[in-house]
Amino acid sequence: MPPAPEAPVAASVQTAPAGKVLAHGKGLLVDEVAVSERAKPVRRLTVSGSFQVGALDYLVLLDGKPLGRGLLAENLDAAKVALPADVQLTQGATVSYQYGHEAPVTVGTLTLGGPR
Repeated sequence: MPPAPEAPVAASVQTAPAGKVLAHGKGLLVDEVAVSERAKPVRRLTVSGSFQVGALDYLVLLDGKPLGRGLLAENLDAAKVALPADVQLTQGATVSYQYGHEAPVTVGTLTLGGPR
């Protein structure tokens, strides 16, 4: 499991208003949000779904590779993750999430750019 983001980044990932949309898909949105503690904005991936609070964190994956821990929305309808700087967004990349050792749940694929 990748390390959790720094506290200011985690807070911004969870609470920042919508930013510039970089990619989207059914149940997916990648946007760029400002983080007050950093000079550079952070890319945030929001995965919509029905999540439950448990002992483990949800792991968000891009084409089967771990991106980070999904930070759950207050109403548990989304998991949000700060994308590592080295992650390249590609057209058609598959986004999924995994809880513990359960099989990954595919959410959808990315379309680069904002919704049309």
